Amino acid sequence: MRTGTARPAVGPMLVLLMLTAVLGGAMAFAAGTPTFTIKKAQPTEAGYYIGADVDIAFELKMQYLSQNYTLDIELWNSTDKITTLDDNKVLPGAGNGGNYTYETTYQNVADLTDETGTHTYTIKVIDTSSGLLVASKSFSVLVAEESISLSVSWSDASQDRQIDVAESVTFTVYTTWTFVNESKSCSLYVTSGGQETLVDAVSITAGSGSATDTWSTSWASAGTQTVTFTLKDADGETLKTVSATVQVGQAEESASSGASWTDLLMQNIYVVLVIIAVVAIVVVYYMRK
Repeated sequence: MRTGTARPAVGPMLVLLMLTAVLGGAMAFAAGTPTFTIKKAQPTEAGYYIGADVDIAFELKMQYLSQNYTLDIELWNSTDKITTLDDNKVLPGAGNGGNYTYETTYQNVADLTDETGTHTYTIKVIDTSSGLLVASKSFSVLVAEESISLSVSWSDASQDRQIDVAESVTFTVYTTWTFVNESKSCSLYVTSGGQETLVDAVSITAGSGSATDTWSTSWASAGTQTVTFTLKDADGETLKTVSATVQVGQAEESASSGASWTDLLMQNIYVVLVIIAVVAIVVVYYMRK
């Protein structure tokens, strides 16, 4: 005997099966879609001199990789490819969960520092098999002009910051440089009393650095003294100068046999006024008497 009681349950069951299949397929699709994200692309130094090579720190994060992928990692300026940083780089997907990070540092990358200023570059990650761009990230490189500076300090032998006649004074000269593109041999000179004297040779190295030199002298008479330090290159061209002015001893006052009556009057003006007032009172008193 046939009945119609079982037929209505087929519809909801089919709907449930279809929803389960759709959700399962969506989850499988999401889990199987590879994702590439550049987490870091940046130079390893804050600034570079002209012509310097650049090291680039790079970090690429992968997710949902179910197979191996072969990638080209390229460096571009605004319009053209400069170089290929990684050629046919194989990144495994199967057997490791498909989620991991690839980190490296691309060293000695040339042609990024030809001119001063801030320059923007882009790292592109390209799927080798399809030629599709799967990730990209831009970064900046600062190229600074050569900077050389001089500064000077001094100390006297007694360390009291008061220079006496014939007391030894030591000047300390600091040479500091940054973003120098090549090493150079320089010379430090001092000019005092109109005479220029070699203090020391200064070797300026490529990149950045500093050097310290000292020079001592004394003066036989009191007064204001100025010394000038000059840094010159191998051709004798002046690179930098710095001066220091010091006071030696106390200025001598001119001798005088005595103060004038005007000076004495001004120095004792209140006493004089009191005396005048007393005299006036006495005169008035006797005139009225």
